[in-house]
Amino acid sequence: MTDHLLRCVALEGRVRVVVADASDTVEELRRIHDPSPTTTAALGRVATGALLMAASLEKVTSREPLLTIELNGDGPAGRFLATASPAGWVRAMVANPHATAESVVDGKLNVAGVVGTRGELAVTRDPGVGEPYRGVVPLRSGEIAQDVAHYLNDSEQTPAAVVLGVHVLPEGRVDNAGGVLVQLLPGVSDDQARRLTQRVRELGAVTARMVAGQGPQEWLQLLFPDGLEILEETPVRFHCGCSRERVETALRLLGPAEIRELLRDNSGRPTRLTCEFCQTVYEVAPERLAELLLELDDEGGHQPVN
Repeated sequence: MTDHLLRCVALEGRVRVVVADASDTVEELRRIHDPSPTTTAALGRVATGALLMAASLEKVTSREPLLTIELNGDGPAGRFLATASPAGWVRAMVANPHATAESVVDGKLNVAGVVGTRGELAVTRDPGVGEPYRGVVPLRSGEIAQDVAHYLNDSEQTPAAVVLGVHVLPEGRVDNAGGVLVQLLPGVSDDQARRLTQRVRELGAVTARMVAGQGPQEWLQLLFPDGLEILEETPVRFHCGCSRERVETALRLLGPAEIRELLRDNSGRPTRLTCEFCQTVYEVAPERLAELLLELDDEGGHQPVN
């Protein structure tokens, strides 16, 4: 089955549930960034977490709503960044993809070892209208799922359980990746919350269930044996959205002084700019840089520099 996401409600709308199979999407991220196996697992968890959280955004204008997770830990991988849309696409990057850490005792990849246990997790919700909302919490574990749950509980006052998993084969390829997000809304009784928490614990690692042939539908049956309502199924995919036009817009934002410096430093050679999310390389000829500089000088009343 291709990557997909299911958005659901249970207990008469008092519980919000999102489950996702993002296996091919995370494998595409691995192919693009060529990270170490442990950093692959971390990057896949961040990307899947962004997909799950973005599913709650509603489109209220023609502009697409977006959710961004930024994780800055003290581990060797450095900064992680993932942006996702409720339309099901995600893009992600990591500052040091080749970072690694020793495996923990049970043989699992030591995600917290590359992420770190000190730092911040920031979530930005851009609804497509008005100002984006940004919340920040300190890292608790570096395991990502626990940190996302902590963010939802602390910053957004929504008790949640989050399960994220990425299974990396010995040769480095991603075999399975998926996640579950369960959010408790007002009206859930203490007894209902306890039973649901126990079922999430019994679900265990989603990657182990995927290896056994189970997918999101089976996870939902285990979590909600009395039934739930599936509101929407959305295909999941990697998408960057970069373009030459956006690259030139970014160059314009740098301002005249930076563009002049690029012209001097490259001595007549094209300026090469690489997208951090998809690794596409854009070459901007010096003639085009000179045109951008003239446009900015005209707009700002600056005098051209030889």
